Amino acid sequence: MRLLDDYQHRIDAGMISDDPAQRAAIVPLDDLLHHLKAPRSFFGFRKAASPQGVYLYGGVGRGKSMLMDRFAEVARQGGMALARFHFHDFMTAVHDHIHHPDLAKKADPARHVAAAISKGARVICFDEMEVRDIADAMILARVMGGFFDDGGVLVATSNRHPDDLYEGGLHRDRFLPFIALLKEKAILHELLSPTDYRQQLLVSLPAWYCPDDAEAEASMAKIFGMLTEGHEIEPVSVTVAGRHIRFDHAANNIARVHFDEVCKTALAARDYLALADRYTGLLISHIPRLDDTSRNETRRLMWLVDAFYDRGRFLVCSAAADIPKIYQGRDWEKEFPRTASRLTQMAKI
Repeated sequence: MRLLDDYQHRIDAGMISDDPAQRAAIVPLDDLLHHLKAPRSFFGFRKAASPQGVYLYGGVGRGKSMLMDRFAEVARQGGMALARFHFHDFMTAVHDHIHHPDLAKKADPARHVAAAISKGARVICFDEMEVRDIADAMILARVMGGFFDDGGVLVATSNRHPDDLYEGGLHRDRFLPFIALLKEKAILHELLSPTDYRQQLLVSLPAWYCPDDAEAEASMAKIFGMLTEGHEIEPVSVTVAGRHIRFDHAANNIARVHFDEVCKTALAARDYLALADRYTGLLISHIPRLDDTSRNETRRLMWLVDAFYDRGRFLVCSAAADIPKIYQGRDWEKEFPRTASRLTQMAKI
């Protein structure tokens, strides 16, 4: 099946709306599928000029992840070995594998990491590619350089053009060769849809449900279903400094959690930044009234809100009180108004 046929089928079934910009983005993905299905010589690709990937970039909520997921599904239906990762999860796996004893025996072990993580898949898909520190930048360059050298194919989505990856980062000059390699190997395509579908949905719905009753719970479940767009709900674990933060209900880069999971658990500010890197949004249920008896929980909520606000993510919450009255303590009375202001801004989308 061609990806364009799959797209049209989903339109006809009423699952998505037709979008000319998405149709345009399908063209390089369909071309890549064609090249991947073409007969290969003993040494690899039939033609040296065949693409080794597609890098799809553009604004949030435009459908990049959806198109990449459909590419992955159609490729798998065709019998292709493919591995799909959220970029944050891939980099966590890279750090776990880079010092593995089996790889340490090899010369330049980093170049073999991608194959080990993907279990030898010919195609790797990255969702939400974003590089934030020099360690990731340097390791990524070596890992993906080896993957491309071995004939691997990359399909990636990102909010940034490759030239803007790790922009302003420390020692960015050391990352520039990878950017050049990415631009050489992959077809770059900007998804120029004027419609932010996720924003369109979020702006039409409340983001703060009070009182926290059965009706609020039903609304949260409905919103989660709408935002996850039929993706399979499954447990997802985020690793931070060797610790695993697990959420049981996640899909489409969105997680649904209980307040206790994120604020009664011993998490630190950097944990919330990692969660904001991994998830485009959280649905947080059952936020209680907060006061000085819940000092630590309140501080963690403040960190969480700061992380998701600064990363441009969204929150949808059910709570025992409206935003101005959710905290009635004195310990954080000078600091919490900023959190309340940010929650209000996020609730207005």
